[in-house]
Amino acid sequence: MKNILMLIAACVLSACTTYGKPVTEAQLDAIKQGVTTKEDLLASFGQPLAVTRNSDGTQVMSWGYAHVGFAGSSYKNQALSVILDASGKVVSYTTTDMANPYQ
Repeated sequence: MKNILMLIAACVLSACTTYGKPVTEAQLDAIKQGVTTKEDLLASFGQPLAVTRNSDGTQVMSWGYAHVGFAGSSYKNQALSVILDASGKVVSYTTTDMANPYQ
């Protein structure tokens, strides 16, 4: 009986998926154009999912978060992309909150 309960618990838990960390309003408010550095971003958000280097010397650092609840009962997907100038300071950023595809 104990093994069956463990199997059921494992199946239920595996039906939920989370990747990355959610981005908070406080974290976004702390990003200041021309002030916030690449090191500040790494300290706040951790390693990015992707870094793009452009021919003009700018970089785009991107982070993501996704959570899907059991059988699609809940859904949250966020993305953050930050453009840095050649000196490593923030030029601008964009955020994306995606709609629930399960509704």
